[in-house]
Amino acid sequence: MNPDIQKMLQQRQRFIRVWPPIALLLAAATLGFYTWAFLKQPILVNPLHVFHLIQANHLNTATQGLLSIMAPILFLTIGVLVLLLLLFVTAGLINEGRLIRLLEKQ
Repeated sequence: MNPDIQKMLQQRQRFIRVWPPIALLLAAATLGFYTWAFLKQPILVNPLHVFHLIQANHLNTATQGLLSIMAPILFLTIGVLVLLLLLFVTAGLINEGRLIRLLEKQ
């Protein structure tokens, strides 16, 4: 195998080895943030909380117009998308690792 290709494969293998802890850390940070937000700032992530505030008339009109019901849904969607991105990158790197091992066997 060409030395340049071997060097590239070694760099990719190193990245594949360090990715799982990075992905777990990012996933834990994302989930931790959303857990914190759900407990401490429910107006950002809990549509039912916003709905109850509106029903009880405890939400001023400026905040009502800004947040409404869509803000928590969008905020939660962003979190799900971040976690899906981490999942897809991890799956891609797992496949890449398999292919690199196949190349090394040849």
